[in-house]
Amino acid sequence: MDLDQLWKNTQEELHVILAPSIYQTFIIKTQLIAISNNVATIACSNAYLADINQKRYYSFFKSALDNQTKNSNSLEFIVQEPIKAESVATPAGPLFTYNPPSIQNSNSIRSNLHPKYTFENLIVGNSNNFAYAAAQGIVKNPGLSYNPFFIWGGVGVGKTHLMQAIGHELLKNNSSLKIKYFPAETFGNELIAALKSKSINQFKERYRHLDCILVDDIQFIAGKDYTQEEFFHTFNALHMAGKQVILTSDRKPSDIKDLEDRLVSRFMGGLTVDIQPPDYEMRSAIITQKANEKGIVIASDATQFLADNLQSNTRDIEGKVQQLAAIALSQNIHTITIETVESFLSPDSPSASTFSQKVTPRHIISVCAKHFNLKTSELCGNSRRKDLVTARHLTAYLLLNEINLPLKEVGHLLGGRDHTSIMHARDKVAADLSTNPQLRTLINQIKSTF
Repeated sequence: MDLDQLWKNTQEELHVILAPSIYQTFIIKTQLIAISNNVATIACSNAYLADINQKRYYSFFKSALDNQTKNSNSLEFIVQEPIKAESVATPAGPLFTYNPPSIQNSNSIRSNLHPKYTFENLIVGNSNNFAYAAAQGIVKNPGLSYNPFFIWGGVGVGKTHLMQAIGHELLKNNSSLKIKYFPAETFGNELIAALKSKSINQFKERYRHLDCILVDDIQFIAGKDYTQEEFFHTFNALHMAGKQVILTSDRKPSDIKDLEDRLVSRFMGGLTVDIQPPDYEMRSAIITQKANEKGIVIASDATQFLADNLQSNTRDIEGKVQQLAAIALSQNIHTITIETVESFLSPDSPSASTFSQKVTPRHIISVCAKHFNLKTSELCGNSRRKDLVTARHLTAYLLLNEINLPLKEVGHLLGGRDHTSIMHARDKVAADLSTNPQLRTLINQIKSTF
């Protein structure tokens, strides 16, 4: 088996066992470039990926590769120029790369689809996994699987991206499809213009002979009687003909005030899904992806700090990474460090209002690891080495006393330890503080760097 096929098989195994967001961010941009004497050299597209894969996902890579080679291998992660798209493994799912023909680009433009809103640019995590799975069903059977498909959620969580990704994929599969994306407000404005110009028949023809409509922010037709009337008939014409209807809103159909009952009933007659704000893992993946797109490297602890503090939505995360990229360019910074991020998010920064200003658990762990010259993975690992145990006890003490985390959560953060172990660590440090002034000085030193 050649190296490319071996690595393709390895990646396919990793794709099965890892979360989609982790696979897309950390696994797909790797390539096996050599294997000799059971030592595998794996190229990563940047230093951050090489570091994370070495620290967090080494065992997963090793297990998958060992299964393929039937040998026990050691791994070496190196930094190499970004791998060309055609050499990347393309397992099933949203993570493939394709070069659409020119006709598709032309159709995408006519369909009002944004070129960036594709499945390959979509981060999939716990908050949108169900919606993504349903979207895949629509791509396979448009007009049949889930029709209408109603996506709702807050601002900036990725509703429009997912909806347009379906449109792109449908065109990829069949470039002759007539697909149109439009905001609901555009439908109303064009209807008014058609009435004024006495061209209502042309208006109806334009919308009712499409194969798929992608309607954004459908809540904006609420309270507009004639617009609702016309959309009701347009919806019925398409639905009866087996054409796909996809809608988005900031709330579920039954919660849209002044929306006619007959429209609410039809909107809920298919599949209604919600997309929540991204969780920590998904935020980390988004930050890494956007940093790669901007050509910057954000250190792992800085990524963790951002993901901990920026908890609003995907759009806000993208905006902050864009600002960090501008800072890196203006100051000729190669790697964004946690110090740069903390300065960027300082109370004096105009961007700070969207961030939590309190110290986060992962920041405390990162600071403690740095103070004791340890890796975070070592601090949260299983080793009982004396210096590690001491650092771990102090970290547990600070997590409990500085930000009042529950015992169970501290145990989870520090390697899955039970609450009695954390209680023991806290009580031991508290007892030592009464007799050891050097320990109090040490704790104050660590706290001063929070």
